[in-house]
Amino acid sequence: MNIAFLSSLNPNDQNNWSGTLYSLYTSLQKKHRVIWVGETVFAEVWEFHKANFKNNETFFPENYALLFGKSFSDLLKKECYDVIICRDYFFSAYLVSDVPLIYIGDTTFHLFNQYMSWQDESLAKLAEQLESLAIQKADKIIYCSEWAKQSAMQDYNADAKKIEVVEFGANIIENIPIPDNVSPINAPCNLLFIGRNWNMKGGNKVLEIYHNLKGRGFQCTLTIIGSEPPMSLPNDPNIEIYPFIDKTNSNDRLKFHEILTRSHFLILPTRFDCFGIAFCEACAYGIPSLGTNVGGVSQVIKEGENGFLFNIDASSLEYADKIEETFNNHTTYFELMKTARKDFEERLNWDIWLDKSNKIIEQLASEHQPDFYLPVYVINMKERVERKQHIIKEFDNKEEFELNWVEASVHPIGAVGLWNSMIKIIKMAKEKGDDIIVICEDDHYFTENYSPKLLFKEVTEAYIQGAEVLTGGIGGFGQAIPEGYHRYKVDWFWCTQFIVVYNRFFDKMLDYSFQDTDTADGVISKLATNKMVIFPFISEQRDFGYSDVTQSNMEQQGKIREHFARANKRMEFVSQSNMQSNIPKNYF
Repeated sequence: MNIAFLSSLNPNDQNNWSGTLYSLYTSLQKKHRVIWVGETVFAEVWEFHKANFKNNETFFPENYALLFGKSFSDLLKKECYDVIICRDYFFSAYLVSDVPLIYIGDTTFHLFNQYMSWQDESLAKLAEQLESLAIQKADKIIYCSEWAKQSAMQDYNADAKKIEVVEFGANIIENIPIPDNVSPINAPCNLLFIGRNWNMKGGNKVLEIYHNLKGRGFQCTLTIIGSEPPMSLPNDPNIEIYPFIDKTNSNDRLKFHEILTRSHFLILPTRFDCFGIAFCEACAYGIPSLGTNVGGVSQVIKEGENGFLFNIDASSLEYADKIEETFNNHTTYFELMKTARKDFEERLNWDIWLDKSNKIIEQLASEHQPDFYLPVYVINMKERVERKQHIIKEFDNKEEFELNWVEASVHPIGAVGLWNSMIKIIKMAKEKGDDIIVICEDDHYFTENYSPKLLFKEVTEAYIQGAEVLTGGIGGFGQAIPEGYHRYKVDWFWCTQFIVVYNRFFDKMLDYSFQDTDTADGVISKLATNKMVIFPFISEQRDFGYSDVTQSNMEQQGKIREHFARANKRMEFVSQSNMQSNIPKNYF
């Protein structure tokens, strides 16, 4: 499926949005073709602002929401997307598109402004309006907490039916083993604080908690990650400070892992938090958390199960008492530890987020797919049971196709057998009166780029342009010329695992006298004067370790995958060159 990802922040940067944007984006890429849309437009608007206002006026993207809406509405018409996912209300508020829109986030502006209190009232009012427009415009909304969902319903009159709550996960790249080496029996108790904003996250209170515990003779250490106390601290060997840990750096990631492996409690008496990714990361290591019952924190911390929640005005003494009491009760502590880890495995990781979100995405996309179907003729030797099972799985739940099984013609020369099978299909199609068909070999598989909407669009537009053959993916070609945003005319091609054949080409195939030295893809390349390919490829060939057609592929295992990898790289170069040549110099 093809997804447009609208974000003003770079989703490839692990330091943006505490790494959540990166985790969200890369998770989606495991199942779909996801394109970040926003970088160029946002940069252009920023440059426009600087050129016109110099340093006299602060840049607020909210002031350019209309321009963003117009720009993205135009850009999205060029691509064929199945779903748009947007995280910025100023991007989607004035967006006009027939592509279903998912608005995703961790809060609403109303909630955010309650805690942060924007000083510019007119700007805050504008932001409220844009948030309302974005919420109303979205076909689906995915929040990470019930707290945010309730605000959307109460403050923006959002329809509860279109809001889903899917919890975010821990922003950890490596697989974390089940913790088994942290024991509260062995003093000292290692306390942990993670937060970039010292004051907002309650850093001073954490120091008070630490000193309170030390003052009563409780052995403990404190590790601070992400910020530095604004005041100078007395020399204390039991306090370690790491102002910044870069998770893109392998050494820093290792240090982060080492610290969490030996930690016993995460303390985060935050004044405001929309969710609390740090709590998810603590759960991954089986670390109980102590946090403030504000914002969406209670979505992660379940009182008495994986940690404890405190009122915002709770004293450091209350925190210290709870830590000492829990740490000294080994049974209670280990239960908290086990539940924390269980919560990570069952709800607070990105694989779970992807599974839940993907169901929402696919359901929404299916509701907006065009109503069409294509007859597909699948060539299969009856003894190739594993290939038939493979194809059945590939076409499972794809209602846009009508599957017809064609027993492969057997010939000592595999290429001749394939051609004879294709001729059999063409005759069947003519008898049935088919105008457009798909000839499919049983080693075809759909890539993550496939969607019914994309195929329907390309099949229709290629027909209008007089195409005789449209292939879903090729293992080689000579030259490629763009004929559409996802469609290229080629001079010749290799591989016929998934080809759309138009009836204007039927007689050319029937009239051809196939020779023993011919190949099916070679003959089709020669006969068809107008042949096209969809790119990014929606179809490639699975390597079964043998070939019924091509001897060289039989002799060189993995050769077919090399062909497709090379063709993909070449087509990507052609595609990028075409996109750059079509960028308007004065877009704004």
